[in-house]
Amino acid sequence: MATLGEMSAGVAHELNQPLSVIGTGSDYLRKCVERKRSIDPEALLQVARELNEQVERARRIIAHLREFGRKHEVSAQSISLNDPITGVLGLLGQQLAVHDIQVRTELDPGLPLVLGDVNRLEQVFINLVMNARDAIEQRREEAGGPEGLIEIKSFTQGGQVVVTVSDNGTGIAPADQDRIFQPFFTSKEVGKGTGLGLSISYGIVRDFGGSIAVESQPGQGATFRLSFPALREAAA
Repeated sequence: MATLGEMSAGVAHELNQPLSVIGTGSDYLRKCVERKRSIDPEALLQVARELNEQVERARRIIAHLREFGRKHEVSAQSISLNDPITGVLGLLGQQLAVHDIQVRTELDPGLPLVLGDVNRLEQVFINLVMNARDAIEQRREEAGGPEGLIEIKSFTQGGQVVVTVSDNGTGIAPADQDRIFQPFFTSKEVGKGTGLGLSISYGIVRDFGGSIAVESQPGQGATFRLSFPALREAAA
């Protein structure tokens, strides 16, 4: 539920765009009818196609949110870590754009499979992306700083499937880096963090035989590194 709460703002932004296009298109058609203006068939077809595309986009977002929030028995399956990453960016991409935060991805299309659960790993990546967003916003408030940037990479290294999530936010103080995965620890201001997100993420990663670590320098951003044992079969 905490993760769904964090995600709600991103979903609202994602749904706002197709709803805005649908509203504009329907308003155009309404005005044409009220003013008894003839509508060029090509223009009408273009509006109809755009409305249909935006309805389908909203349907996909809602379906994804329902699947994310659905209670189901969690079991480890063979998955590609690229799937939860792209799923999360599909939900939060518009929110990050509104916050003037650029997202760069370098995802290995031939990434070996790992044992995991897409739904639970989406929770992990949502938390990491939200934390990166908050760190970038905090840096802007305190010192201005450069354009916000989040980089997500997936690759293999030494028999492990690795994902790194990096940002150019405020960074993490050395004294806090050994504590950030502890329950209820947070470096955020009162009312801006529960201190549970990274602790829950740590538990999820460990449940699937993985590890999570952080590298950071204050004022220079942070990089979270997730590693999972690769299965022998390669991703299709």
